Amino acid sequence: MRLRPLFFACLIAAAGWTAHAQTEADEAQSHFLAELDRQCPEKQLQLLSARALRDGLDDYLEGLPTDARAALQKSETDHCSSEQAGAACVNMADILAADTIGRTAELAGSLCVTFLRCREQGDCDYAR
Repeated sequence: MRLRPLFFACLIAAAGWTAHAQTEADEAQSHFLAELDRQCPEKQLQLLSARALRDGLDDYLEGLPTDARAALQKSETDHCSSEQAGAACVNMADILAADTIGRTAELAGSLCVTFLRCREQGDCDYAR
């Protein structure tokens, strides 16, 4: 009988943690989109597909110093360890980690160079 209050307390704590993690992700996403809009608004890069964004993030990761790359990879592992997690989860984990380590502007700048423009959702041209 005493386990029921403990169970509900754990459930409430887990829900609170999830809400906090979501808030951090929302803030990181907001910072990221604002930075894209500041650096290259005419390109409309908020319309990148998850796959295209993943390509841009992979290019960005390759140029990072070892410690920063490790932070982004750890975030991917921590947030997207389930088999159902796809590119969107890994993208958000990278954006969150970049925000946490103060590299959002650098990340946005990298994407501004990687892509020419987006015409509509998922219809974007690479600069390469």
